[in-house]
Amino acid sequence: MKNGDVSLVLKNVTTADDGSYNCNIFNKVTKSWESINTVSLTVSAQNTVTAKSGQDVVLPCRVPSDKTIRAVKWIRADLGDNYVLLYRDERLDPENQHPSFKNRVDLQDRNMNNGDVSLVLKNVTTADDGSYNCKIFSGGTTSWESINTVSLTVSAQNTVTAKSGQDVVLPCRVPSDKTIRAVKWNRADLGKEYVLLFRDEQLDPEEQHVSFKNRVDLQDRKMNNGDVSLVLKNVTTADDGSYNCNIFNGGTTSWESINTVSLTVSGQTGGGTEDGSVGLIVGLSVSALLLVAAVVGFLIYRKHKQPQSQDSY
Repeated sequence: MKNGDVSLVLKNVTTADDGSYNCNIFNKVTKSWESINTVSLTVSAQNTVTAKSGQDVVLPCRVPSDKTIRAVKWIRADLGDNYVLLYRDERLDPENQHPSFKNRVDLQDRNMNNGDVSLVLKNVTTADDGSYNCKIFSGGTTSWESINTVSLTVSAQNTVTAKSGQDVVLPCRVPSDKTIRAVKWNRADLGKEYVLLFRDEQLDPEEQHVSFKNRVDLQDRKMNNGDVSLVLKNVTTADDGSYNCNIFNGGTTSWESINTVSLTVSGQTGGGTEDGSVGLIVGLSVSALLLVAAVVGFLIYRKHKQPQSQDSY
């Protein structure tokens, strides 16, 4: 308490810490408590987490140490009666969990050490955008208590870079609550033609753009875990652009956009392979011409020499 410093350090604040804090000292001279000052603390419950489609994220939430955690629930208002996660009796309860979060969420620490009840959300998509509310059922109460809210924003735009001649994978993963009837990858500048259409368990080449024939496929035709990523072989600079991943959802009977991937292809490969190839072709052509000229010259020489040889006999 040098120079009379009796400031309070409060760690890991939550909205439950909001309020006015009064600093008091016991004065030995007056032998009584004296108020020194009052500090008002306001804690913002709104955290913001940003991610790109396909990433795993942690939505933070920490419960004050004076509360006994009986159960943890993460919810999102637009899900109605369904929840994102419910953890009680030392296990996850999937009974009323929203289908889109099944097998994708967990607590960061099931032991909840130091009150950590943060949510781990795997393989996020733009459909996961929203405000997530962290709640606990405390042993000292008979109702759910809100601890904090976290806003999640997921960017659907992925960027893939490659060199000409390489094979690339353009990632796309469909949320588990959607029924995939068909998959279509398209690029706006292609008009009505598409990059790939997969339906009835096979590729449909009918209106496929000619530049993609025999060069594209799904990374996994079984579409395990919603994986409908596109494999594009032997890319060139003509493949530059934004590729949109769409599915025909059996539940809504309509096409839905899942995400967009930007592809940038560099024309220079392998230390100048393209220019080197041209140089090699030119070099071989010149060598071939020289060889032909040498052979022709030799034959002409032989033709002139043959009569002289016959006269000598």
